[in-house]
Order: sequence, then structure tokens, then C-alpha cells
Amino acid sequence: MQPFTIHWSPVLCDSARHYAAEGLQLFALWPSPVNPDVCFREAGFTDFGDGDESWDAHSEGLLTRLIAELSSHGTPSLTSKPAERRQPWYRSLFAKPEPFDFREQIELPLHRDDAPDCVVAFGGSGVSLRTSNGHHIFWIELPERESALFTSMVSRVAGSHPIVRTDLRWECLL
Repeated sequence: MQPFTIHWSPVLCDSARHYAAEGLQLFALWPSPVNPDVCFREAGFTDFGDGDESWDAHSEGLLTRLIAELSSHGTPSLTSKPAERRQPWYRSLFAKPEPFDFREQIELPLHRDDAPDCVVAFGGSGVSLRTSNGHHIFWIELPERESALFTSMVSRVAGSHPIVRTDLRWECLL
């Protein structure tokens, strides 16, 4: 299996305006190899492979470091509607569905394209994290004045893993 690698890129396309408000810059961060995916292939990505337990452990560490890094901008809070656990119909007569915990809210849209988008704001800094569409991509919004610091943030979040800037056709993944 290929080494666990961290890819990143600024997202510079018209579709990015839908996700990044005025004065904010959108970035993408994702680990590879990626499970074979039509959208990634159409976007121009080529590092495909099946994840294993080691990949899962590296991915968990990446998310932990990413949340810690973004938390330096403020306390994380879920701003999207919380995803809720499915329950049998008969249970729904007596109990409200339970929402997934904070980390599960972030992870669910990475693995399931039918899960709602997860958006986490970090204080009032303008920094946010989005996961969506069943693609293992972290969409990160930063104020434009801080966008030059993104590469140093990627270095800290990547840990000991290799880092590659990989520009894609983002319209295929947004």
C-alpha cells in the first residue's frame, strides 16, 4: 500500500463562493490513498487504494490534530443541523432520536454521501471546517488575512506524514 500522504490545496473556482463567504478563503485537506471514487478521478486525482487498519489509525490522528489546530482560533461549535442516530420506528413513538457525538458528526459525512453536511465554527474567528458528500476531504475556511498561514498549519496537522500540494478540478468534488 502507498504511504499515508496528506494533500492540500486552495480551492480556487467559482463553486467555492458557495462555501466561502466574502473575505474568506476555502482550502481542501485530505489523506491518501483514497478509496476508488469517480468524483476524485474526474477531478484529476490518481492516488487510489483501499484503506486498512493502519490507514484508519493515521486518519483518526489527522482529524485529532486538525481539530486541535483549528481550536486555537476558538471553541469549536457545530453550526449545521446535528445528524441523528436512526432508531426503530416503534422507539420513535417514545423517544427522541439521539444526535451523534461531536467527532461522529464530523466523521459521518466523510464516509456516507447520504449524511448531511457537517459544519463546525471555531469561535467567532471566521475559521470553519466542513465535511460532506461521502468524500474524505476536510473543507477549511480561513479569513483571507490568515490564508498565508495555511501551509504551516498543514505541516503541523500532517505530523510525520508526507505533504503534497495537489490542485484538482474542484467543481467535480464540491
